[in-house]
Amino acid sequence: MTPQQDPICETLLPLGRDRALVAIASQPRAGFVRPAVVLVNAGVIHRVGPHRLHVRLARRLAEAGHLAIRMDLSGIGDSDPLPERLSFRASSVADIRTAADHLTTGASAAAIIVFGICSGADNALAAAEADPRIVGLVLVDPPCYATPASRQRALRSRLRDPQAWRALPARLFGRLRNTQTTDAHAGSQAANAGRQPPAEDAYGRQLEALVDRGVRILSVYTSAQGARYNHTDQVFEWFPALRGRLDVHYLADANHTLTELSKQAAFIDLVADWCARRFPSTDALPTGPAVG
Repeated sequence: MTPQQDPICETLLPLGRDRALVAIASQPRAGFVRPAVVLVNAGVIHRVGPHRLHVRLARRLAEAGHLAIRMDLSGIGDSDPLPERLSFRASSVADIRTAADHLTTGASAAAIIVFGICSGADNALAAAEADPRIVGLVLVDPPCYATPASRQRALRSRLRDPQAWRALPARLFGRLRNTQTTDAHAGSQAANAGRQPPAEDAYGRQLEALVDRGVRILSVYTSAQGARYNHTDQVFEWFPALRGRLDVHYLADANHTLTELSKQAAFIDLVADWCARRFPSTDALPTGPAVG
């Protein structure tokens, strides 16, 4: 496809009073008629996303009528760190709200969807709690918790897998070696465990408050979660009251960062179709502020 045929326009978009946040805006040439989408970093990966997923997704969403902003949060990629001493979560929420401020300038009915993978999903959830302009969330591998049923499913899967039986001696030997490590080493591992999910009941209250407010949520889980998520409806094993109020999809054969291009393409179709279904084009939405 030549640049003349490209249906979208992409521009550099500095954000914030000091223009310290760097983003790329993908917008349809005819203006957008659906909520804007803000794509935030997956962990500390640059705004292109894992394996350029954010680039491909933003362009697809722009083709469908969304203004799509893929941004670097403070201290990641090309964005400067915040001068204030804030936690990563508080800083991320402030950054997402800065993007929302830009997108809603002069547009009182503007609405925002936030997309996030892993810690990006956590940041999207926190921002939605703080900002009523966020009307939609697309969350990839958000917090998840093993259940008795999911552990049984994982065990049955291993028992049916010949490769798991072949690997059993090495796994048992590895566990034996792990039991011989020192407490100091174990403490070091725990200190560097990284992302920690909230307590299950707290996460349930967070989701219920958001859907009660009318926020549309698509939660996508990959097979990388193991027993913490291994069935399409596992979220309703934790929170049965959310059945019918939350959209869920389980990618049984995709890894956490959607490495394979075929898996990426299917995932992008999933997100675009969900956005079209939950946020149909309407003249009631604003045409959007300038992004230059």
